[in-house]
Amino acid sequence: MFLDEKIQSEQTELDSYLSTYTNDSLHLKMKEDFGEVLNNIEKIAAILNLQSGIEVSILSGYLIHGGYLSVTSMHTYQKGIIDIKRFLDDKVLYLALKIFSGKGSCRHSACFTKKVLDNFNIKNSIVSVDAVEKDYNINEIRLFLNNLHKNVSSHTNHVLNYISDNEINYLIDNNSMPLFIFQVYNQFASSIDGFSFEFPIYSYEYDLFSNEFIDYRKVPPLTEEEAAQLINMATATIKICWANQALFEEFYLHNKDIYQNINATYEKVYEKEKKLKLI
Repeated sequence: MFLDEKIQSEQTELDSYLSTYTNDSLHLKMKEDFGEVLNNIEKIAAILNLQSGIEVSILSGYLIHGGYLSVTSMHTYQKGIIDIKRFLDDKVLYLALKIFSGKGSCRHSACFTKKVLDNFNIKNSIVSVDAVEKDYNINEIRLFLNNLHKNVSSHTNHVLNYISDNEINYLIDNNSMPLFIFQVYNQFASSIDGFSFEFPIYSYEYDLFSNEFIDYRKVPPLTEEEAAQLINMATATIKICWANQALFEEFYLHNKDIYQNINATYEKVYEKEKKLKLI
């Protein structure tokens, strides 16, 4: 009898949590605090006159990897992180929030960058790729089979940001700083900045978090002029960031309490979901 009551009590608690968890005070507070951080990033971008997709992406990466968004004042790459459950009304935010803990992997950096780009109304998305297999023929076969059957590949192991900015289409890897820039050609990505890296892009799943479909076979590759422009803008943006350390330190001190609030709230949600065996 006691066991039945205990199970029923746990089920009631679980049902209550699942029915309200994206509208409870903890989730709403994280969304509110995150919105304030995004607004402050927009302010620092305005001061530095950074507004294009590549400039905003580098600003995002610089803030992440410079520790300017972290409660620990640093960012550490870490695999195997278990995330809280996603918000029903926002499929990206739950991953972006992890950045404030001072650790994360490619999905966390990509999702944070996406939220920043969204805030600047820059068209972008997140795409899954295979960053391990180097054999072009094997990749071509995988692409053919996956496109034929429209199934999710079991070989994707990395995520990038796809940006379409003023009809210039490219991919960035914001998992480190400086970031890497790629162009798309026939569903394959190739570096434009000297980074030797090729991998397949799975066009049936353009965006990991929506149903939007882009046929990468139809995405025009960058012209030499566009590639050079992106590289020049990236180089200039990095120099601007380096030259304004005092501004970034002021930004960090201004926002540190918000990071601590988000991180503390995130941990409360994590422990709650762990107790309910949701993660």
